[in-house]
Amino acid sequence: MIEQVAQANEATLRLTYARVYAGTDGVTHFQDSPIRMRPGVYVPGIPLVDSAPPRPATMLTFSRLEAGYTSDWHPAPRRQFVVLLTGAVEVTVSDGETRPFGPGSVFLVEDTAGAGHRTRALESDECLFVTVAC
Repeated sequence: MIEQVAQANEATLRLTYARVYAGTDGVTHFQDSPIRMRPGVYVPGIPLVDSAPPRPATMLTFSRLEAGYTSDWHPAPRRQFVVLLTGAVEVTVSDGETRPFGPGSVFLVEDTAGAGHRTRALESDECLFVTVAC
């Protein structure tokens, strides 16, 4: 019990997501952002669950990219988390860095101004993802 309480007071890193943002010069970049979680009661009567503080969300959208999909440069339509369900994408930011994201990946696009980014489906299968506007 004492150990459980001590653990509940310590925030631990459980997830890191990539953030796509535009600098003041309009060039887009990646930044790794940690999410710290604490053990706590999620549902009374079950073991403690590691959770981060809730974040406000305004819209959830399910989307699909066809195999071979490639976009041109574009800013994000809104600040939103992207959660890959199936398939894989590659995102390129205007500073030249490219990162791949596969099933289970989470990244935040908030480059709603500036040069934007490009997105390309990496595999021969479709890519299913969820966006959560925040």
